[in-house]
Amino acid sequence: MRYVVAGLVLFATLNLYMCRINLSIAIVAMSRFNKTSHSSGSDVCDTNAYTTDPNNSTNSTTAYQSPHTEPTGEFDWDEKTQGMILGTFFYGYILFQVVGGRLSEMFGAKWLCGGGIAVSIVVNALTPIIARSGQYWLLLASRVVLGVFQSFVFPSIYALFSKWAPDSERSTCLAIPYVGANIGSVATTALSGYLSEHGFAGGWPSVFYVSAILATVWLVLWVILVRSEPKDHPWIAREELHYIQANIASSGKGSTKPPVPWMKIFTSIPVIAVVVVKFTVNWNCILLLLKLPSYFSSVFKYPVSKGMFLFGCYSGGDVPVVADMTNKYSATVFGITNTVAFTAGFITPMVIGLIVQASDEVRRQWGYVFWMSAAINAFGGLVFIVFGSAQQQEWDKHTTQPEPGVVSNM
Repeated sequence: MRYVVAGLVLFATLNLYMCRINLSIAIVAMSRFNKTSHSSGSDVCDTNAYTTDPNNSTNSTTAYQSPHTEPTGEFDWDEKTQGMILGTFFYGYILFQVVGGRLSEMFGAKWLCGGGIAVSIVVNALTPIIARSGQYWLLLASRVVLGVFQSFVFPSIYALFSKWAPDSERSTCLAIPYVGANIGSVATTALSGYLSEHGFAGGWPSVFYVSAILATVWLVLWVILVRSEPKDHPWIAREELHYIQANIASSGKGSTKPPVPWMKIFTSIPVIAVVVVKFTVNWNCILLLLKLPSYFSSVFKYPVSKGMFLFGCYSGGDVPVVADMTNKYSATVFGITNTVAFTAGFITPMVIGLIVQASDEVRRQWGYVFWMSAAINAFGGLVFIVFGSAQQQEWDKHTTQPEPGVVSNM
């Protein structure tokens, strides 16, 4: 049964990212503003310049226009405004990471994870209506609400696997949600790009409707098939339950949950190192997920539906390291590190928007963005190499380790 849970976790984060980043793709089709319509011809890469299209012209006002990137959207949103819309999600996302992690540890992860995606379904289904209402503040508010409820999901997954994943499988299990997130990112960019151009309901609205429908299917399966702890699952085999209980770190036989060593966690050098590296990794992640569509569109005049397969592997040792340092408080510590790390979510789009709009030489400005991002990531990697650790921390060692062959009480 733990494999079913792991599979649904994969699709949980796939749907989570689909509901999160689809706007970053759809916004290209939604926005009438096109930076390249104000930029010099030598600054962008024209995909039409190398074709035999008889309509192609050397005139700078037309040679750099592509049928996929003409500014025909419904909304007058420039780069700065788009960055604001995309970034407001993270104002909500950073608020309840720690709260979500602690609540998951105390009361169970199933409903926090499911509830986060349930709200994502509602927000996505309403986004086209909200955007067309003309109430700009309402769209921003909906993104904040989306961020608040999605902030519960990843900490709750850490709490879920602290109950379901045997020690020998924990690192593999904790990689699963990130695999789902990466698959979701790639699938969403391709699907959203296609739907923005060819979808129903006028194109871009179908991006949000399809995301809501797919997430609803997942939610039904999640409610039916998942429980917060193996001992509460009606369909788990007795042998599997005994195996999980005998091979997982337990808090002991008592039901009283020990207090969180907050001061020791906040002053832990390895935890601080994880915070730094997660911030730099998330800077890169936000750059790829939120601003790369704009980069392809404005610099290369490349259709979003064809250009977003170029995703790299931006996750590494920061993924399982929190669970390596602590099992009992993994959700709480993950929430702490993610709270700081995802400040990059609203900083990155705004900084990039300001840099790109600082000059009409779009390609040069994007070059500054990528060089700056490379330096930020190098700094994070250096900090983690020097100060990071994957060893269990002293403040977590009061946790009773299961003895071989003994079934722990849960």
